[in-house]
Amino acid sequence: MTSAQTVLVPLDGSVRATAAVPVARGLAELFHATLAVLHVSEETLESAALVDRMKLSSQDLRGLVVDQRTGAAAARIVQEATERHAALIVMCPRTRMDARPRTFGSVAEAVLRAARCPVVLVPPTRGRRDWALRQLLLPHDGTPTSAATIGPATDLASKAAAKLVVLHVATAGAERPTEPGTLVSPRYIDQPQHGWPAWAEEFLDRLRAVGHATDGVDIRLVLAQGEAGSAIVDFARRNDSDLIVLGWRGLLEHDRARTMQYVIRESICPVIVFRLDRDDGR
Repeated sequence: MTSAQTVLVPLDGSVRATAAVPVARGLAELFHATLAVLHVSEETLESAALVDRMKLSSQDLRGLVVDQRTGAAAARIVQEATERHAALIVMCPRTRMDARPRTFGSVAEAVLRAARCPVVLVPPTRGRRDWALRQLLLPHDGTPTSAATIGPATDLASKAAAKLVVLHVATAGAERPTEPGTLVSPRYIDQPQHGWPAWAEEFLDRLRAVGHATDGVDIRLVLAQGEAGSAIVDFARRNDSDLIVLGWRGLLEHDRARTMQYVIRESICPVIVFRLDRDDGR
């Protein structure tokens, strides 16, 4: 990840959106970055009215840069992030209480699609509790796509002196990855003596080579069974993970990124999404 300049937090005026503020503050402190909150609306507000609109308290304002813009929300958020050379955008994936559970609101989805920097999606249900990064969870299916997140994940873990847990989920009967360069796991997921120790050793060697994980980072490989999305969410919940790291190729159309969408929708901890260029194998 590049040197941080700004961590940008869009707030739409709902109480639920402010759940992003403690997470953004913790990340800004990690990167010694400016923490900027942004409200986009059709009207220009005086400072006091703006703070009131965003549901911020006087304590919240400590160390914040507060700004507002007019126009289409998603486009202005992405524009501000680009102009400020933002290291991260931190926001809730949805802030409205819908009868039908959804992964994204329209603004969050548009920001995720267009943003040039990583986006951290914070479950609005976590509220305003303080947040610190002690353990990262990195799901890894053995493909080069998921391997591209190893470097950023180890960078975050190093900065926070946090533990990095790499989770590989083996799913019985699932279609095996066909991406060239994939380290395919053994078929006998219910019989760990069949090839798993050797596979795990090679898997960790690859992680260390790609992510320089030996440079003072506490890294651990965990093997799990089941459906990938639910296994990731369950592990994060049971083991008090503070941040889930996901890589994404930029597609959200029907039947695409199903595991990512499930994790974002169901996770009780924040999820950071690194956008990977479709033709970039880094």
